[in-house]
Amino acid sequence: MTTIQKLAIRLSEIRSKLNELSGLDELTDEQRNELDSLTSEYQQKEAQHRAAIVAEADEQRAAEGAFGNGDGEPAEVRGLLDRVTIADYLNPAAAGIGLAGAAVELAGALKLPAAGAGGGIAIPWRVLAGDVPEARQAPESRAFTTTSQNDGPTGQRPILQRLFGPGIMDTLGVRMDSVPVGMSEWPLVATGVSPAQAKEGTAAADAVAMTFNFATLKPKRLTGKYEYTHEAAASVSDLEQEIRRDLAGAVKSSMSSQIITSEAPTNQNPHRILGGGFLTKLGVPDDAGATATYADYAGSHASGIDGIHAETEREVSSVIGVDVYKHAATVYQTGSGESGSEALMRRSMACRASSYITAAPNTGQAKNNIYHLSGPNGGAMRGDSIAAMWPTLEVIRDIYSQASQGVVLTWVTLWDASVAFRSAAYQRVAFKIK
Repeated sequence: MTTIQKLAIRLSEIRSKLNELSGLDELTDEQRNELDSLTSEYQQKEAQHRAAIVAEADEQRAAEGAFGNGDGEPAEVRGLLDRVTIADYLNPAAAGIGLAGAAVELAGALKLPAAGAGGGIAIPWRVLAGDVPEARQAPESRAFTTTSQNDGPTGQRPILQRLFGPGIMDTLGVRMDSVPVGMSEWPLVATGVSPAQAKEGTAAADAVAMTFNFATLKPKRLTGKYEYTHEAAASVSDLEQEIRRDLAGAVKSSMSSQIITSEAPTNQNPHRILGGGFLTKLGVPDDAGATATYADYAGSHASGIDGIHAETEREVSSVIGVDVYKHAATVYQTGSGESGSEALMRRSMACRASSYITAAPNTGQAKNNIYHLSGPNGGAMRGDSIAAMWPTLEVIRDIYSQASQGVVLTWVTLWDASVAFRSAAYQRVAFKIK
């Protein structure tokens, strides 16, 4: 639990006790002393709470420099982001030397290390995510390992980029928080007071303690390797630009996949995200009855509305299987001719077919469709699900393992997530599509 969270809880406890004492008609000497003591402590804790908010905001701004959106960005940082290129990081990594120039200045401005724990080059997420000006980015391309396709006096054309399934974090209300070094904890209010009417002269009910659920996220390693030959490095133009693009896409794709399908961590597999993905955290629905009709699809976004997490269908979003979406497109409403897929999109905040949702088995029971009661603002600000990103992605160059052939680049990033933190905001929906 962070300092600010501890202070907030203590302030809440003091307020409850002060309210209880101030409601008494007469106070004993002991109660008066307690009232004076609590009043003094409240003033002290309030000052500490304000100071902690300022300190934590500074830490958060430093962390957000690695993966933030640039809101309120200092002019110094914007200027440095305009000056650096991905080559400023990958060239030193390839040469086995440290950062220099604008890259070092940017690390200092963002309060990030210039080198990772493994001694490799630490690339701020802001640079990797594409904040480098477009004028200095090469056309989209995909690097290949050998030069067999380059033989002969032919000119190299832009290489087609590898494709990944689009991210589904926003649709499912997963809040991506940049965090400083160490574990991070998110408190969620679980229970509190239920106000009740009282007759004149009647005391309020006994004080109720506020209770919390906590999600404590720890750094978990997401890693991979790139290898390329000496010949490829010398003959393929803009190789480092494609590494950046492919790296960012691969990392985000892996995260999206784990958000959906990850099993809960065990002693043998501690690297899995906290509690597992949505399909682990949410209960498996019963088999659907008959093959899904237009009405089944059209009414599905209203089925989980509870008046708390969502009030209307337009406050519900969904991520469904590709096979389910295709089936919905083949069933129609009599008279209007509207398809089930059109109804899914029209009567919701968003409905997306995703490659991260596995296809239905031969039984035709598609049970992995995830619906999110997101509310008017998408649910991410509420913290329905939480993902933590530690500041940098580290690139480590290995020139020895395959020295006769080429170079191996190992990348490491750290993250963790707690999905369905507000479990009532989600449901798995089953459709029979065969």
